[in-house]
Amino acid sequence: MNTEQLETLISMCRYLGIQVLLFGKDSDEAAQNETYINIEEIDYGFRKKMLKDFDYRLIQDSMEKYLEEGIYYLYEDDLNLHYSLFRIPEEYVKEAGCQILCIGPILYQPVSRHIAMELVEKLKISSHYQQDFMEYFNRIPLVPYFDMWNHLIGFFLTRCGFSLDFRLVNNDTLKIFPHYDYHYLIPETPEVALMTIAERYKWENAMLDAVSSGNIQQAMEAHYQFLQYRLLPRTADALRDRKNIMFTFNTLLRKAVEHGHVHPLHIDNLSQQFAIQIESAPTIEKLVSLSTTMLRRYCMLVNNYSRRSYSIAVRTCMDYIDFHYDTDITLASLADMCFVSSSYLSAQFKKESGITITDYISRTRIRQALTLLNTTQLSIGEIASQCGFADANYFTRIFKKNMGKSPKEYRNDIQKEFS
Repeated sequence: MNTEQLETLISMCRYLGIQVLLFGKDSDEAAQNETYINIEEIDYGFRKKMLKDFDYRLIQDSMEKYLEEGIYYLYEDDLNLHYSLFRIPEEYVKEAGCQILCIGPILYQPVSRHIAMELVEKLKISSHYQQDFMEYFNRIPLVPYFDMWNHLIGFFLTRCGFSLDFRLVNNDTLKIFPHYDYHYLIPETPEVALMTIAERYKWENAMLDAVSSGNIQQAMEAHYQFLQYRLLPRTADALRDRKNIMFTFNTLLRKAVEHGHVHPLHIDNLSQQFAIQIESAPTIEKLVSLSTTMLRRYCMLVNNYSRRSYSIAVRTCMDYIDFHYDTDITLASLADMCFVSSSYLSAQFKKESGITITDYISRTRIRQALTLLNTTQLSIGEIASQCGFADANYFTRIFKKNMGKSPKEYRNDIQKEFS
């Protein structure tokens, strides 16, 4: 058995915010029951919250009784939620570290209010709990392509060394989840909606904390988890509704970066760019792809411009240089601005940043020059002037020292790359 492929499958699902549960690791009955300790997570604890005295051991017993070895079950429960269930053949249980692999729940399409109400009627649930139902379904990960998703899971299981037999089943043909009369068993205050909203805010805060520290990987992981909690539509126009959500997302990222001690002018420049892109986006798909771009760019802003670790004097100098790189900047003028001596500022700047003030000025000007070389057809002399260099020759020497090639060579390489 190829355990690396199984680990890759599990990691991929969890990275996408899709739950993976591993059951039945030990043949000893007492120890095996311990491995089902997370059985309540199979529906994120929904039935426990919605039903009085619901016993999840019934699900455990059903899986043990009905799931056959080597069968890949594409399973739909009584709430129209989908699972991928696979019972590991006995000879591979020790290697796999589990007996049953459970992936889900997931949805293949969003649950509309109309569908939710049909389900409420089918299960004889009071309409009083409609909000709890809707919030629960908005929490379930959405996988839009049935065939692609199940072929992907099947591919990984096959690569693990298993010979698969696919079986499409629901709760009528294979009763894993016991049937209950919801009408008589719902407690007065299930609080499903409250707990779901709290979870959404938890992942939102985790994402914003990661952005504040410039941690792209953690921000992306939290973002995937956050996206599993879909918001109820605020307007009838789906595109307009998504744009409104994206404007809110942009504002949240702005505040997160501000907490990362980035100067507001840097934040405002990036925020304006994204505001224009959001409003001009022609489709929802464009907006979805834009959200990850925004996350990366705001994290990069923190990594490039955060002043969190610097003293007030050094932070003031850096901010001034960032916004006045095209002017004549001297150590003496910066020291006067910070009300310290030139020698103190020079030593403190080098101590905190690792480079001299002169080097920081040069690197800032070079960074701006790179932007102009990439996005304009200005002459080398015009770029030198706009970036604060005394003349084109001096600009060329400093540029080559930092980049290993002249500005002209750099521009030629860029043009060749895109020609």
